[in-house]
Amino acid sequence: MFKQLQVEHSLFHIDEDHMNQFKYLAAKWQTIFPDVYAKCLNTLDSWAIVLNSWIFLKSKHTDELLLNPTKAIYYSINTFLIDELEKIQIIQKTREYNNDDLQYFVAFQLGNSLDLWIYKTVGQSAEADLLAPQDQKPYFLAFLDDDFQTDGATFHKDQTRAIKILAQTIRSQNCFRITVSSAVNRAVDMYENHVTK
Repeated sequence: MFKQLQVEHSLFHIDEDHMNQFKYLAAKWQTIFPDVYAKCLNTLDSWAIVLNSWIFLKSKHTDELLLNPTKAIYYSINTFLIDELEKIQIIQKTREYNNDDLQYFVAFQLGNSLDLWIYKTVGQSAEADLLAPQDQKPYFLAFLDDDFQTDGATFHKDQTRAIKILAQTIRSQNCFRITVSSAVNRAVDMYENHVTK
Protein backbone atom coordinates (compact mmCIF):
# COMPACT_ATOMS: atom_id res chain seq x y z
CA MET A 1 0.00 0.00 0.00
CA PHE A 2 2.89 2.41 0.75
CA LYS A 3 3.80 2.21 -2.96
CA GLN A 4 0.68 4.26 -3.72
CA LEU A 5 1.91 7.24 -1.68
CA GLN A 6 2.43 10.47 -3.63
CA VAL A 7 4.37 13.63 -2.90
CA GLU A 8 0.99 15.28 -2.22
CA HIS A 9 0.51 13.06 0.85
CA SER A 10 3.30 14.97 2.58
CA LEU A 11 2.61 17.94 4.81
CA PHE A 12 6.18 19.03 4.14
CA HIS A 13 7.79 20.31 0.96
CA ILE A 14 9.33 17.16 -0.49
CA ASP A 15 10.32 15.94 -3.94
CA GLU A 16 10.25 12.54 -5.65
CA ASP A 17 13.70 11.71 -4.27
CA HIS A 18 12.42 11.96 -0.70
CA MET A 19 9.38 9.89 -1.62
CA ASN A 20 11.53 7.24 -3.31
CA GLN A 21 13.82 7.14 -0.29
CA PHE A 22 10.84 6.54 2.01
CA LYS A 23 9.43 3.82 -0.27
CA TYR A 24 12.85 2.17 -0.40
CA LEU A 25 12.95 2.04 3.42
CA ALA A 26 9.36 0.78 3.62
CA ALA A 27 10.19 -2.02 1.19
CA LYS A 28 13.51 -2.78 2.92
CA TRP A 29 11.85 -3.20 6.33
CA GLN A 30 8.55 -4.67 5.16
CA THR A 31 9.21 -8.02 6.84
CA ILE A 32 9.48 -6.23 10.20
CA PHE A 33 6.75 -3.66 9.53
CA PRO A 34 4.30 -5.32 7.11
CA ASP A 35 1.40 -2.89 7.50
CA VAL A 36 -0.04 -0.02 9.50
CA TYR A 37 -2.88 -0.28 12.06
CA ALA A 38 -5.20 2.16 10.22
CA LYS A 39 -7.64 2.82 13.07
CA CYS A 40 -8.54 6.49 12.43
CA LEU A 41 -7.96 6.72 8.69
CA ASN A 42 -7.82 4.44 5.67
CA THR A 43 -4.69 2.35 5.12
CA LEU A 44 -3.06 4.70 2.60
CA ASP A 45 -3.59 7.74 4.83
CA SER A 46 -2.17 5.78 7.75
CA TRP A 47 0.93 5.15 5.65
CA ALA A 48 0.99 8.91 5.01
CA ILE A 49 1.16 9.42 8.79
CA VAL A 50 4.29 7.23 8.86
CA LEU A 51 5.70 9.19 5.90
CA ASN A 52 5.05 12.53 7.59
CA SER A 53 6.52 11.26 10.86
CA TRP A 54 9.68 10.19 9.03
CA ILE A 55 10.01 13.53 7.24
CA PHE A 56 9.38 15.38 10.51
CA LEU A 57 12.24 13.43 12.14
CA LYS A 58 14.53 14.08 9.13
CA SER A 59 13.67 17.78 8.89
CA LYS A 60 16.04 18.62 11.74
CA HIS A 61 18.99 17.89 9.43
CA THR A 62 17.70 19.24 6.16
CA ASP A 63 16.78 22.88 5.66
CA GLU A 64 14.76 22.04 2.55
CA LEU A 65 12.23 19.91 4.48
CA LEU A 66 9.89 22.62 5.66
CA LEU A 67 6.25 22.34 6.63
CA ASN A 68 4.05 23.49 3.76
CA PRO A 69 2.20 26.55 5.19
CA THR A 70 -0.87 25.96 3.03
CA LYS A 71 -1.22 22.39 4.24
CA ALA A 72 -0.50 23.49 7.81
CA ILE A 73 -3.67 25.58 7.64
CA TYR A 74 -5.75 22.76 6.14
CA TYR A 75 -4.41 20.05 8.43
CA SER A 76 -4.39 21.91 11.72
CA ILE A 77 -4.66 18.75 13.82
CA ASN A 78 -1.40 17.48 12.33
CA THR A 79 0.33 20.82 12.89
CA PHE A 80 -0.89 20.79 16.50
CA LEU A 81 0.50 17.27 17.04
CA ILE A 82 3.83 18.18 15.43
CA ASP A 83 4.11 21.13 17.83
CA GLU A 84 3.35 18.82 20.76
CA LEU A 85 5.89 16.23 19.58
CA GLU A 86 8.61 18.88 19.40
CA LYS A 87 8.19 19.48 23.15
CA ILE A 88 9.00 15.87 24.08
CA GLN A 89 12.63 15.25 24.95
CA ILE A 90 12.88 11.76 23.48
CA ILE A 91 11.67 13.13 20.13
CA GLN A 92 14.22 15.94 20.31
CA LYS A 93 16.96 13.35 20.87
CA THR A 94 15.70 11.12 18.07
CA ARG A 95 15.72 14.03 15.65
CA GLU A 96 19.42 14.61 16.44
CA TYR A 97 20.33 11.31 14.75
CA ASN A 98 20.92 11.49 11.03
CA ASN A 99 20.06 7.84 10.42
CA ASP A 100 17.31 7.06 7.90
CA ASP A 101 16.81 3.47 9.06
CA LEU A 102 16.51 4.35 12.74
CA GLN A 103 14.20 7.25 11.94
CA TYR A 104 12.06 4.95 9.80
CA PHE A 105 11.72 2.51 12.71
CA VAL A 106 10.71 5.39 14.99
CA ALA A 107 8.36 6.92 12.40
CA PHE A 108 6.56 3.62 11.88
CA GLN A 109 6.09 2.96 15.59
CA LEU A 110 5.21 6.59 16.24
CA GLY A 111 2.68 6.75 13.39
CA ASN A 112 0.91 3.59 14.55
CA SER A 113 0.97 4.60 18.21
CA LEU A 114 -0.41 8.08 17.52
CA ASP A 115 -3.14 6.61 15.32
CA LEU A 116 -4.18 4.25 18.11
CA TRP A 117 -3.93 6.98 20.78
CA ILE A 118 -6.09 9.39 18.76
CA TYR A 119 -8.59 6.63 18.05
CA LYS A 120 -8.92 5.78 21.75
CA THR A 121 -8.91 9.40 22.95
CA VAL A 122 -11.52 10.64 20.48
CA GLY A 123 -13.50 7.40 20.71
CA GLN A 124 -13.91 7.79 24.47
CA SER A 125 -15.05 11.41 24.16
CA ALA A 126 -18.41 12.96 23.41
CA GLU A 127 -17.08 13.63 19.89
CA ALA A 128 -16.66 9.96 18.91
CA ASP A 129 -18.66 10.65 15.73
CA LEU A 130 -15.47 12.21 14.31
CA LEU A 131 -14.06 8.72 13.78
CA ALA A 132 -16.92 7.39 11.65
CA PRO A 133 -16.58 9.25 8.30
CA GLN A 134 -12.79 9.44 8.22
CA ASP A 135 -12.35 5.83 7.15
CA GLN A 136 -13.83 6.45 3.69
CA LYS A 137 -12.40 9.85 2.80
CA PRO A 138 -8.88 10.36 1.43
CA TYR A 139 -7.72 12.59 4.27
CA PHE A 140 -4.27 13.74 3.10
CA LEU A 141 -5.45 14.38 -0.46
CA ALA A 142 -8.63 16.25 0.55
CA PHE A 143 -7.05 19.60 -0.33
CA LEU A 144 -6.82 18.48 -4.00
CA ASP A 145 -10.57 17.98 -4.28
CA ASP A 146 -12.32 20.73 -6.25
CA ASP A 147 -15.18 20.69 -3.74
CA PHE A 148 -12.80 21.10 -0.80
CA GLN A 149 -12.75 24.90 -1.06
CA THR A 150 -16.52 25.08 -0.75
CA ASP A 151 -17.13 22.06 1.49
CA GLY A 152 -13.97 22.56 3.53
CA ALA A 153 -15.89 24.16 6.38
CA THR A 154 -16.90 20.75 7.75
CA PHE A 155 -13.35 19.47 7.36
CA HIS A 156 -12.00 22.45 9.36
CA LYS A 157 -14.70 22.21 12.02
CA ASP A 158 -13.96 18.53 12.52
CA GLN A 159 -10.25 19.31 12.87
CA THR A 160 -11.01 21.99 15.47
CA ARG A 161 -13.28 19.63 17.41
CA ALA A 162 -10.60 16.95 17.45
CA ILE A 163 -7.85 19.39 18.53
CA LYS A 164 -9.94 20.49 21.52
CA ILE A 165 -10.27 16.89 22.71
CA LEU A 166 -6.61 16.04 22.15
CA ALA A 167 -5.34 19.30 23.68
CA GLN A 168 -7.46 18.82 26.78
CA THR A 169 -6.17 15.26 27.16
CA ILE A 170 -2.54 16.30 26.65
CA ARG A 171 -2.87 19.12 29.20
CA SER A 172 -4.66 17.04 31.83
CA GLN A 173 -3.00 13.64 31.46
CA ASN A 174 0.41 12.19 30.72
CA CYS A 175 -0.83 9.57 28.22
CA PHE A 176 0.43 11.37 25.09
CA ARG A 177 3.98 11.66 26.39
CA ILE A 178 3.89 8.03 27.57
CA THR A 179 2.55 6.87 24.18
CA VAL A 180 5.28 8.74 22.30
CA SER A 181 8.09 7.61 24.62
CA SER A 182 6.94 3.99 24.47
CA ALA A 183 6.80 4.11 20.67
CA VAL A 184 10.32 5.52 20.41
CA ASN A 185 11.74 3.04 22.93
CA ARG A 186 10.06 0.14 21.12
CA ALA A 187 11.49 1.36 17.80
CA VAL A 188 15.01 1.72 19.21
CA ASP A 189 14.85 -1.79 20.71
CA MET A 190 13.68 -3.20 17.35
CA TYR A 191 16.39 -1.28 15.52
CA GLU A 192 19.08 -2.62 17.85
CA ASN A 193 17.77 -6.18 17.46
CA HIS A 194 17.45 -6.13 13.67
CA VAL A 195 20.14 -3.73 12.48
CA THR A 196 23.00 -3.33 14.92
CA LYS A 197 23.51 -7.00 15.77
